[in-house]
Amino acid sequence: MLKVKLLHPEAQAPTVAHAGSDLGFDLYSIEDVVLEPGVPVKVRTGIAVEGPLGCGFVLGDRSSMAAKGVTYAGGRIDAGYRGEILVCLINVNQPRYSLRTTRDASGAVTDVMLERSDVSVTIRKGDKIAQMSPFEARTQLSVEVVEELATTTRGANGFGSTGR
Repeated sequence: MLKVKLLHPEAQAPTVAHAGSDLGFDLYSIEDVVLEPGVPVKVRTGIAVEGPLGCGFVLGDRSSMAAKGVTYAGGRIDAGYRGEILVCLINVNQPRYSLRTTRDASGAVTDVMLERSDVSVTIRKGDKIAQMSPFEARTQLSVEVVEELATTTRGANGFGSTGR
């Protein structure tokens, strides 16, 4: 069972749109926020959570936010954390540039100006901003330093080694 403490009057408990098939709980913003390109912002949810013993949570992107150029900046919620869940979002949209020309009465160009327009994204109170998925904390495992690790078919092959 996921226990949720509402810390703010605007707070909403996490929801699941499709029980049994969704991978995470939707989290909601309790504030209006403008995300400027490239600036990480901690967005408040107004909730604290407690999962089953040994269960932490990982936060992740919502596809609807990714489609707007907004991504979650990463992190996990440890099983023992009881503070407010903050979702660090970053707008990865690139600024747009355009040329503006001024012409005189004859049509001759008199001025050329490069204009920059940032693509900001607005988050409103009540918007779904991330998903929170449970995972089992495994830090109770003991640590042993060894000379060699077991051999696998993958081995040390990393990024992109299994295809696109």
